[in-house]
Amino acid sequence: MINIEDAYSYFYNERLFGEAWLEADNMKQEQSLKMATNQITRLKFSMYIDDLKEDAIKKAICEQALYLIQTLNNQRSKLIEQGVTSFSVEGLSESYDSSKARKVCTEAMEYLKPYLLGCVAIC
Repeated sequence: MINIEDAYSYFYNERLFGEAWLEADNMKQEQSLKMATNQITRLKFSMYIDDLKEDAIKKAICEQALYLIQTLNNQRSKLIEQGVTSFSVEGLSESYDSSKARKVCTEAMEYLKPYLLGCVAIC
């Protein structure tokens, strides 16, 4: 669906602040693209097709790959995944609702909205 050259092109030419992906080692770049592809392709897409669908999916995969590199291994995302509902450190307190934890990032979802089942506006 997407290759490493497509991703480099996206991050160099279209994406502002994509340095985390560009600076990751080749193995992490490849792994993030594969994992992002798996996460995106598990979504329920409509049969609607237009000339922009494939490009939107590629961009969504790139956004998801960046999101994975930036967040997947940080402490906050681990706590959310584990269902922690309260966390406190030196006067700072946070609560998490694991049912609202995102598997696919907001930016990727924006590219995909026109093509997902249940995401069509009704007038």
